[in-house]
Formats: sequence, structure tokens, C-alpha cells
Amino acid sequence: MKNAYGTLQNSILRRIKSKGAEWAFTPSDLADFGDPRSVGKALTRLVQDGTIRRVRRGVYEIPREHPLIGTVGAGADAVVAAIARRDGLKLLTSGAHAANLLGLSTQVAAKSTYGVQGRSRTSQGIGRAAVEFKRRSPKAMMMAERTSGWVAEALRSIGRAHIDMERLQPLRARLGAKEKKQLRDDLRYAPAWMRPFFLELARDE
Repeated sequence: MKNAYGTLQNSILRRIKSKGAEWAFTPSDLADFGDPRSVGKALTRLVQDGTIRRVRRGVYEIPREHPLIGTVGAGADAVVAAIARRDGLKLLTSGAHAANLLGLSTQVAAKSTYGVQGRSRTSQGIGRAAVEFKRRSPKAMMMAERTSGWVAEALRSIGRAHIDMERLQPLRARLGAKEKKQLRDDLRYAPAWMRPFFLELARDE
């Protein structure tokens, strides 16, 4: 049995390492390895020998040493992605985070918030900060994990009074044909005041 556990442990470790250091995971990501109890024991052994670490209950990552800031892991976004895969969630990123990454704002989100279709909840233990999963409308969630969702949340965060066509031009120049098509396809899900901005971003030269 010890050899069997060792073989399973090595197989799991190969899978984890093949995903890269910026991958967090749950036992659900290892379901194809068989019996959940055996997988759990293998993960416990890997935690005990320091190869992986548990970020929160049921979520793991590979720790690594950074020359300046010490021990780091996969990061909060990777942990949230692992939870989403496990729980079958589609995620809608927060407006402040979307606006920052799209280059529409220089403000950094104070906390990590994601829209979900299920119940609202807070997940503790992701780095030093909690992550909030906030219930959103089915219409908003139709744009989850799509360019249109990022844009809609960014515009909502910035506010109607503080956005204009000129401000959107650098982003429009970066969007490809696929992203522009998503904006046109999802126009029906955007609030009426956002639709002219969607169309401007989707406009071809």
C-alpha cells in the first residue's frame, strides 16, 4: 500500500508541476486519479513534506521563494479560479479591477470581489485578504468571463458621468476582431446607457 501511495503521490506531483507555479488546485482537479480518500492522503503527504501548501480548506498551491518578498504562491486569482472550477461557478470580475486592467482607470481595487449567479458569500484565507462572491443578475452573468463582461463592469465602476468616447480610444485600438464581436453579440445584455460605448469599442477602423 505504501508503494501505491508513493506512485499516486508522484503522479499527482507531476500533474501539479506540469501546470506551472501559478496554478492553484483542489482535489476536484485530480478526480481522474481515482479514490478521493487516496488522493486526499497523497495531498496530505505533499503538504507535510512542504512540496505544496494548503491555502484554505480544500485549495492548494506550490509555494516558491521570491528573492525579495519571501515565500509566494500561485496568487489570489489562481485560488479563485480553482474555487470556481470546483464549484462550477462563472465569475464576473469587479468593476474596479476590470477598469484597471483595461487601462480605463489607474485605481487599484481595495478588495477582490467577483460576481456569481449563486448566493453571495465571503471566502476567507486567500492570501491576507478575503474574497467576496457577490450575487449578480442573470443578465449580467450572461457576460461573465467575456470581454463584454469586463467592459460592462469597468463602465459601471467608472460611472456614466465620467466616461466618454475619447477615453475609450486606447482600449478600442487594442481589441481584436474576436473581442469586438463579443461586444456586438452581447449588446442586448448591457444597460441601455452602455450600449453606445459598446458600439464605439466594437467599431472597426
